[in-house]
Amino acid sequence: MNSIELLPPACARLLHEKARRKLSFAQIADQLGHDEVWTAALFYGRATPSLKDIHLLADMLNLSPETLEEDFRMAGPPTREVIASTTTDPVVHPFQEAISLYAPAIRTVIVEKLGDGAVDTSSMKVRVEKVPRRKGNDVRLILESGFAPFQSW
Repeated sequence: MNSIELLPPACARLLHEKARRKLSFAQIADQLGHDEVWTAALFYGRATPSLKDIHLLADMLNLSPETLEEDFRMAGPPTREVIASTTTDPVVHPFQEAISLYAPAIRTVIVEKLGDGAVDTSSMKVRVEKVPRRKGNDVRLILESGFAPFQSW
């Protein structure tokens, strides 16, 4: 998980305002017209906003669009470093890369929806679906698992 101090200033500012206003990534994504995981990835410096996104976020979070725009410009391209893959298999590798790349966003969205806890891989169900497209087929991977909230004592 990214430490907020290590994030670009624009991302730290967005996360601060999101928390201060008690907004979920689903609420923000709805206003932007994007998926909530992509929106979380943006807040963690792993996606690039359009100018329209920047202005919508600035308006929603009462931030200066000029400052936010400059912060994103100064940050450069998003951080898309991934943990070295354990395989070069052309079918498995993209999934390992995607999980590594979007891990902070996925984790945050899970915590927002279910609370702090752990996903149980021992009971995980995995489904693969073929998604017909005009120019060939896509693949949809669905992971479904138990979730155990962390307990206080």
